[in-house]
Amino acid sequence: MKIMFCYDGSEIADKALAKTIKYFQCQKPDMVILTVVEEPRDASMENEEIFEIWKQERHNDLRKAAEFVAGQGLEVDAILATGDPREMILEAAEKKDPELIVIARRGIGEALVKRMVLGSVSAYVVRHAQRPVMVMTLKKGEVL
Repeated sequence: MKIMFCYDGSEIADKALAKTIKYFQCQKPDMVILTVVEEPRDASMENEEIFEIWKQERHNDLRKAAEFVAGQGLEVDAILATGDPREMILEAAEKKDPELIVIARRGIGEALVKRMVLGSVSAYVVRHAQRPVMVMTLKKGEVL
């Protein structure tokens, strides 16, 4: 089994990754961890510098997540992509061909309801992925 986990470096994503491993560890899945960095819309020098710092931070977060997965005895492939997260997730899913895509989102609240109406990365992936998608809803501060 191969699982692609969409990772944004947040506390919620860390908890969802741990929960995913807990759910599927007995199947010894190969894990693909994908994080996507959006390019700046304004090509100013200042934005480019901020983008490079952010990209490096995401790379470091991704490396730590991959080390965590490997420490659980699972094979892991870590990918840092640049672009629109919605499109990059679907593109990576086509290339890596996982049996399942896992994506996390925050718990129910007013902000979440607004995002649901306006659309979100997870909603887009659910609507467009050509394979099963599991959306984990975790509340900030939730303990596993």
